[in-house]
Amino acid sequence: MITNDTVMEYIEKMPGSDLFLELDQDEQVKHIFAAHELLKDNFRESSITDRAVAMQTLYMLEGEDEEYAKLKRHGVKSYAVKGVSVTFDGSNISPDVSKLLKPKSGSGLVGRLI
Repeated sequence: MITNDTVMEYIEKMPGSDLFLELDQDEQVKHIFAAHELLKDNFRESSITDRAVAMQTLYMLEGEDEEYAKLKRHGVKSYAVKGVSVTFDGSNISPDVSKLLKPKSGSGLVGRLI
């Protein structure tokens, strides 16, 4: 079962978790909640793991820190400043989490009916 504690334990072991660990515990819980809710909106609850929530939490925090997440939430598809251009794919889900939670192709049972 996914809990705030199990997700926090996972995050503490991950590289790049400094931004999360600098937050007070109430803020950490809010970010975990937001990441888990976003994943529940896009994937079956039964497929979501502590690892997926931890990865999504860090992905969202990184986006907030770089302020790209705000632009994506407002539907901005492309952004340019002083010759530097960024194009968003429209998804708020970490590409790594999407790959983790989607079933691997060819992993189904193979057989025949007689």
